[in-house]
Amino acid sequence: MIEVNPYLTWEYCTDPEIQYLDCPAPEPMRNHMPNWFKQLKARKEEIDLAEQQTIRNCLGFRGLANTGYTIPLPETLDGYDTYFSRGRLHPDMVAGTHFANQGTKPWVSDDSSLYEYRIRLLCWPWRAKMPKGWRLLILPYLLDWSTDWNEFAGTVDPNYDVQHGTQIGSSLKWTQPIDNEYNYYNLETVLAFKRSVTLKKDLLTFCAVPLFDPQLLDKQTKGVYNDNMD
Repeated sequence: MIEVNPYLTWEYCTDPEIQYLDCPAPEPMRNHMPNWFKQLKARKEEIDLAEQQTIRNCLGFRGLANTGYTIPLPETLDGYDTYFSRGRLHPDMVAGTHFANQGTKPWVSDDSSLYEYRIRLLCWPWRAKMPKGWRLLILPYLLDWSTDWNEFAGTVDPNYDVQHGTQIGSSLKWTQPIDNEYNYYNLETVLAFKRSVTLKKDLLTFCAVPLFDPQLLDKQTKGVYNDNMD
């Protein structure tokens, strides 16, 4: 258990089958700045004066480094199912998007599927414990971009699908009980990547952002949403 601050504690899953992963704890985004940003100069002297400033001087982009938490991929994703990476999702779940694109022949020699992308549910062995009124928002990694893969954004209701007082909709086997006075969120992410691509271990794919929701707090403390709240 890692108590980050009064509104966020990370709990680790003791499921024996996930221990092979040796998955590190979530860390602040500022600990994982991309190499391109580290190597970028603050000014580009060879261009016009008005355009000399690079993104290193952009307060908005720099502010992302202080937003949320991430974990490098603890294993390489090559399309085969593991206890961590599970193929329970199908491209037709997002029909009408390029993630459901099909070709006329397989994209790789060892996979007969005509779909360009595979979609995987990643079951990280961590969950967030937060006070009432707090959510955990999953976003793509905010400091880099790729045309080969995409992390889907999302957030779920707290303590969803509680089983035996420990499981909160998780594919992992949690034994630690939950305290009903808090909100719990499993760290689970959904990733689409091209069949022709292998995602290497240590790649950064997601950002988990603690988010205070006054309407959720109103619901949890009064039993109803107040639609008139700003």
